[in-house]
Amino acid sequence: MAATEPPLARDPFWLRATIRTGVRAMLPLPVLGLAWWLALMSLETTTTFGLVIYAVVNLMLLAGLIKADQQRHERALFALLFVSVASDAFLAWFLFATAGPLTLGIFPLYVVMVLKALCYRRITLWTLLVPALVGPVDLAVLYLTQRPEAFSTEEWLAFWGIVASSVFFVVLLLVLTEQRMVTARRVSLRLEQDRYANAEHVAELEGIATDLRSRIRRQQTLEESLRAITGLLSLDAVLSQILDSLRQMLGSRPVKATALTLARRDHFDHRLLSDDSRLTSELAWAEALASHVIAARTSLLVGDASSEPEWLALQPFGIKSALSVPLIDPDDQVLGALTIVSDEPHLFTSVESRYLTSFSIQASIAIHNADLHTQLTRQRLLLEAVLRDIGDALLVVDAHGALLLGNSHAYQALQHNDVHAGKLREVLDQLNQEIREHEVPVLTRELTVGEGDDELHYEIFASLVRVPDEGPCPVAFVLHDVTSLKIQELQRVEFISMVSHELRNPLNTLNGFLKVVLQGKAGALNALQQEFLALADEQADALKGRITELLEFNRLEAGRLQLHPDWSDLTDLLLMTVARFQLQADQAGLAIVAHIPPSIPELLMDTERVGQVVTNLIENAIKATPSGGTITVGVDVHERDVEVYVRDTGIGISPEEQEKIFDRFYQVKNRSVTQGVHLGLGLSICQQIIEGHNGRLWVESEEGKGSRFAFVLPLVLREQTISEPIH
Repeated sequence: MAATEPPLARDPFWLRATIRTGVRAMLPLPVLGLAWWLALMSLETTTTFGLVIYAVVNLMLLAGLIKADQQRHERALFALLFVSVASDAFLAWFLFATAGPLTLGIFPLYVVMVLKALCYRRITLWTLLVPALVGPVDLAVLYLTQRPEAFSTEEWLAFWGIVASSVFFVVLLLVLTEQRMVTARRVSLRLEQDRYANAEHVAELEGIATDLRSRIRRQQTLEESLRAITGLLSLDAVLSQILDSLRQMLGSRPVKATALTLARRDHFDHRLLSDDSRLTSELAWAEALASHVIAARTSLLVGDASSEPEWLALQPFGIKSALSVPLIDPDDQVLGALTIVSDEPHLFTSVESRYLTSFSIQASIAIHNADLHTQLTRQRLLLEAVLRDIGDALLVVDAHGALLLGNSHAYQALQHNDVHAGKLREVLDQLNQEIREHEVPVLTRELTVGEGDDELHYEIFASLVRVPDEGPCPVAFVLHDVTSLKIQELQRVEFISMVSHELRNPLNTLNGFLKVVLQGKAGALNALQQEFLALADEQADALKGRITELLEFNRLEAGRLQLHPDWSDLTDLLLMTVARFQLQADQAGLAIVAHIPPSIPELLMDTERVGQVVTNLIENAIKATPSGGTITVGVDVHERDVEVYVRDTGIGISPEEQEKIFDRFYQVKNRSVTQGVHLGLGLSICQQIIEGHNGRLWVESEEGKGSRFAFVLPLVLREQTISEPIH
């Protein structure tokens, strides 16, 4: 293929194609002109016949060349061109042989060959071969065979036509050759420029490839290091692997030491990797760099410590360049710092800083995860120890009652025997449902299973375990085995009952004889004896009251206190009780009054027990009220209940003690101003008696201004009955 650039190379492609097609389509015209020219000449029949055959063959070749060129069939195109050039050469020889060198037929034939050569020179230059040789060969033959002075007019015309055509074709060859050489030089220059540009581009690409290979190696090293780090769960193993991976990632760089610093509450924990024993024994350099990075929460790059006054402290260790980055966990907390140092200045750049920062991010996550795993392991071991060593049964169930967690005591309780375990599971299911329905934080229940020696007592505590974003909360049950406490309590009750009865009989005897002596039936007494015996009798009565109180409480605790409700008149009960204390109040310098409305409905109550409550409240009021005070016993009738109150003007009760005075054996400090010792059981007994009537007992008091004890009893119709009595 020719490398020359055609004159129309810069024109639009459609224009160039149109011109080429037009020129090639006009090639038959010179051939037809050649046929007409030959018809006018007086040639021999053989010559004329050869020229006609040449014209027909070239017309056919021109049609084939145009079609092959349009269809881009290169092989067919070259074959047809070769046949066309061969036909030109054959025709030239044929004319020399039959008509001679100076025939006028040579001139139009020469024109036709030149036009053909010009049309197809772009495809191949050897199409110019025949036109380039025909003219000189014809002139050479003419020079050898004829003399110019013998030329006729026709021969002179043929001669100068051949000369002009030869000169034209030689000039054309020179122009085409020069054009080809210029184009070749231009192409060569462009190729040289492209070669230099390609060389520079290749060098740049090689540099990029080298950098990419280095980055890929670093990335692979980083990924392998991260896989090794994240695959560990022990904190010590993670820290050691971080230092090893950091040293591998740095490769052949002359790093003097690598350090991993963890920030604790009051100190730094350093892990070092270095061949210099001085750097591993003295930690001031690592602490100086790490403390700066941890405080600033950003990376630190020291180019030459010897020229930076801020880092003169690094010079004694031979450190000139350093790079340190913070370790920040996913919770944005600074865990510590990663530090690398060298004895060469400006060893580390921003590239190493970026790689080390990327490494530190993953290292922080690994340290955070290892720390969490350590904490979880400790929590798990602690939980296992608590579940194993706790004395109570502990179990956690879900909303369907399925067991989620439990200790050995819980499994033993649930597998005690089929009957007991079934009852226990039933109670647990009820508590599980109840605590979810009412959404209370804690529920308690007492449960007794078994009989005789196999009887077990449990105090069950149920509480919701609130786990955020976990759906229905599980319920935790604590089964506290109170069997031994129940046995001890029963033994205590029996012991108190036995001791109280054993003390009561001789005390009654003693009290009876004292009264006989005081009545003078054993003889006359002087004033001093009368006083002493009266005090002894009074203390004996007080002791009988304490024993009676203790027995009452003991019966309540044992569940043997029974109420016998009947329709009674509350007004009579209160008036009789107030009248009984009138003398005692006068002796104490107190006024006792009753504010009782005229019409109080009959109440269904145990008159004896309610009277016991009123008596206890009045006695306490007398004890707590100084001389000159007033005690008021009153009644307020409401729609559904009757309120009875005992109000005094005594010393009052502090708010802290108001919550405790109904506890058994509790004694208010400085409560009594006229009487001394008591057991602290009276109010507890009163509360249980009132609650047995489906009522409520409470106190309202202010220090220095007195107290108001009140209880309510429900109003019921005769068709109604009170709740089951206490046993």
